[in-house]
Amino acid sequence: MIRAAALLLAAATLAPLPAKAQTAPAPAADIDPARLAEARKLIEIMMPAALREQMIDGIVSGVGQTMTQTLLNDPELKKLMDEKPGARDVVMRFLDRQQQYTRDEMRANLPDMLEAMARAYARRFTVAQMREMGAFFATPTGQFYITQSYTILSDPDVTAWMQQLMRRSMDRMPGEATALRKELEALD
Repeated sequence: MIRAAALLLAAATLAPLPAKAQTAPAPAADIDPARLAEARKLIEIMMPAALREQMIDGIVSGVGQTMTQTLLNDPELKKLMDEKPGARDVVMRFLDRQQQYTRDEMRANLPDMLEAMARAYARRFTVAQMREMGAFFATPTGQFYITQSYTILSDPDVTAWMQQLMRRSMDRMPGEATALRKELEALD
């Protein structure tokens, strides 16, 4: 049962931190204003407003699919759902709520994410490099890449890899929790 609880706790990590716990980063004085302006243009090309909902849904669906499959394949949780009538419905409602919460948080915090990404690009790329990227993303191939990139997390190979990674992480969780408890108890 501890492992199933750890898995459910891990599922909750699908959702980002509550908005009140997050603060927008202060403007970085070290960013060249010309690079930042170009980065903002590039982000608008890479993540056009018309595709942002699709982007959010693609990311949340991909990660949510992986989380759902990992949880539903957990032997302890399977046993619990088999033994307790209605348990599967409870778990599915929980996962649905987490995905919806994540979508809502991503939508609400999208402007901050776009600005953070622009600042990250401005730190890493020159104006000329960003213009070259923008030129690529303006091509049919670049536009196709943009629309497809948000669905990559839902690809069967990617979800299978994420499920394996998540399963290994969850297998470690009980031991990690025990080690944490022992370290905390040793502080007394």
